[in-house]
Amino acid sequence: MVRKLPPLNALKAFEAAARLLSFSRAATELNVTHAAISRHIRTLESQFRTPLFERTGRGVVLTESGQTLAQELTKGFDLIAAASSRFARPSRRRKRLVVTSDVSFAALWLVPRLGTFTALHPGIDIVLDPGHRLVDFAKEDVDLGIRFGGGEWSGIEARKLADAELMLVCSPKFQADNALTSPRDLDGSLLIQETAKECWDAWLAAAGISGRVVPSGPTLNGDLALAAAEAGQGFALADQIQAGDALLAKRLVRPFDVVASRQGYYLVSRAGAKTPEAAAVFETWLAAEVRTFAAKLAAHLAPAVFGTKRVRKPPIT
Repeated sequence: MVRKLPPLNALKAFEAAARLLSFSRAATELNVTHAAISRHIRTLESQFRTPLFERTGRGVVLTESGQTLAQELTKGFDLIAAASSRFARPSRRRKRLVVTSDVSFAALWLVPRLGTFTALHPGIDIVLDPGHRLVDFAKEDVDLGIRFGGGEWSGIEARKLADAELMLVCSPKFQADNALTSPRDLDGSLLIQETAKECWDAWLAAAGISGRVVPSGPTLNGDLALAAAEAGQGFALADQIQAGDALLAKRLVRPFDVVASRQGYYLVSRAGAKTPEAAAVFETWLAAEVRTFAAKLAAHLAPAVFGTKRVRKPPIT
């Protein structure tokens, strides 16, 4: 049976534009012009007789039809890439990429997705080094870093990957067993503390209950607090990167739509240094993964329980 397929170049152009939400970035990735991407998109819209993008003053957004097509095409191209890599002759020289990362970002977000990157780019030998310190790019054999902070480090070029917004999380069963109608109903003994007291101070202020509720549960750090929350041991604080996958998998829930904006996650490198090819490939993949994740999480969390309260706080160090 002869398959009736749209032009493959048009499908590639659309998939890249949908994944990156940018015609310009798609053109750069595919090494074609912006006009070529636009022409391919128009071809598909004409063939499918439906718009795939909505053009806005701030860029482009996918229509409902575009979202459905993009999801299926990305899966298809991933399968083709994975199949091709199994039959391609291995390169004699693999490109080594060393990435240092914030521990929480690496453990809770990056590592579960790293297999996708290695399948798509078998010629890149990635080395992931999680840690809290800022490396010296001038002296150490490190290509890229992922760091949490304000984005201002001396001699460092920083590109924001994601904001960090503190939210209250717990297991679904714990929420059912401790039915609450307002943050004012919180029992301080059920709030899992962290060494960084500023985190709870920021969230309690955003919830309007500073001084009324005092966290007095066990003190656990970062990943351990989330593990305790998943195990039904109390309420914990986490940002969307730390808790996002558990929220999507419904291992955690957010009982209140109250967030406290903190700092953010940044991709960092040595200022003024030439970007190695492997690092550029990783950065493009990482940015696309973060955007896809953020869109899924936003859709999952809406509609929220209460109106969102956002309080901008000074940087937490």
